[in-house]
This record gives sequence, structure tokens and C-alpha cells, in this order.
Amino acid sequence: MSDIQDQEQYIKSLEQIKVIEDKVQKEVDERKGEVQNQIKTIEADLGDSITKAENEGRLLVESSIEKSRMKANEEAQRTISEAETKSKSITFHYDQTMMKEIMEILLSGIK
Repeated sequence: MSDIQDQEQYIKSLEQIKVIEDKVQKEVDERKGEVQNQIKTIEADLGDSITKAENEGRLLVESSIEKSRMKANEEAQRTISEAETKSKSITFHYDQTMMKEIMEILLSGIK
């Protein structure tokens, strides 16, 4: 009878081990699923962060280009305005000798 009891005890131990193994496997599978979900979430967040950074970078570049364009326009307008002001203040003084030289130049083309 002792052999039968030993066998029953052995079988019972094996059944307990199997129950524990199943429980551990279930916990491992659950944890694996949680980790996979966390990885998916992190990947999605990373993708969103990359997209956001790209958009912010694009906007920054566009803003810098626009600011540079506006600054160049302002400088060009300022230069044009200065040139117009200077051209209005220029006076032409001539004398008889200068007029004679100008006339000779003009008339030399007629010959």
C-alpha cells in the first residue's frame, strides 16, 4: 500500500507542479501582452513626437525665410528711398567750357 500512496503522492505533486506552471505561464503571457502594448504605445508616441518636431522645424524654417525676406525688402526700400532723396538733391552746375565740350561731342556724331 505504501507504493500506491507514494505513486498517488507523486501524481499529486506532478499535478500541483502543472497547476503552478500553468499559472506562471499565464502570468508570463499577460505580462508579455502588457509589454507589447507598452511598446506599441511608445512607438506611436515616438512617431507623434517625430511628426511634431518635423512640423515645428518646417514652421521655424518658413518663419526664418519670411523674416529674412521682409528684412531684405525693408533694406531694399530704404536703399531706394535714400537714392531717390540723393537724386533730388543733386544739382548740375555747368559753365561755358563744359557746354562747348558737350556740343562738340554731340556734333561729332553728325560728321
